[in-house]
Amino acid sequence: MDELLASREQMNRVSTEFLKLDLETALTFVKIARQTNDHLQRERNCRAAWKAYDTVAKLAKKVDLNTENGRAMRLGLARLRAELEELGEPS
Repeated sequence: MDELLASREQMNRVSTEFLKLDLETALTFVKIARQTNDHLQRERNCRAAWKAYDTVAKLAKKVDLNTENGRAMRLGLARLRAELEELGEPS
């Protein structure tokens, strides 16, 4: 039983780190989209950022986030959405 709980906790930690990394990657896509003058590249990066947004929002519901990580995830998603909307890119 202890082994099962330890495995679950490890999976939860790894899942949380994956979500954080995916969110950081999406914010990088937004940064690249802001810096380019190429409309197609901008759209492609925004699409990738929206895809990451959707993935993180969906998977975050399946991970047992502690209070600090849950707050960070909500703030990160809100920031990502705001930056994408500021770029004028629909979801």
